[in-house]
Amino acid sequence: MKRVLVVARAPAARAGLQAMLARSGAFSVVGAGARGSLAGSIAELEPDVVVVALERGEEPPLPVVLPPDAAARAPAVVVLGPAPLDGWAPRALRLGARGVLERGAAAAGIVAAVEAAAAGLVVLPPGLAVPAARGLVRAAPGGRGAAPSLSPRELAVLQLVGAGLGNRAIAEQLAISEHTVKTHMAGLFAKLGVSTRAEAVAAGVRAGLLML
Repeated sequence: MKRVLVVARAPAARAGLQAMLARSGAFSVVGAGARGSLAGSIAELEPDVVVVALERGEEPPLPVVLPPDAAARAPAVVVLGPAPLDGWAPRALRLGARGVLERGAAAAGIVAAVEAAAAGLVVLPPGLAVPAARGLVRAAPGGRGAAPSLSPRELAVLQLVGAGLGNRAIAEQLAISEHTVKTHMAGLFAKLGVSTRAEAVAAGVRAGLLML
């Protein structure tokens, strides 16, 4: 089970995120605190993912420099912040965040983003104007000629399929059951109009959903 640290200035925000992530059953919330204690909390708690909630006007967190013996355990960072995302999200990504979402996003979307970040993926909301990057996982906006609008969980599964993982390994990476993986596979196959894993990866690359 992936270990998550929640960071937010407001106690209510911390409590809400803790409860949401704990209810998902996919994570162990190992702690919660404010930004000032971030480096110490990471060193002490060794989380896999840090979820940071920004208040309006608050800057994204700077990268945390860990000692050489702990650098390999640096956590992925998911940043939740106010709309519009264009005001802060590109900077958060340049500073190393693996996921950026609006604070008002649905609980399922936040949980999926944390799962994807823990699996080494990058998750962005539709329409965010940032340069493409290797490993990018992005929900494309609808419309003629647009890439299929996969859910964050479907995108995470597709990316892991592209990395060559089987259903059991994908289930372990995302802390879900193999049956759930198969359900997401069926959904993304239908949306991409394909019937095999190889076709799904090829369609994902053509649509700009995968960067291999």
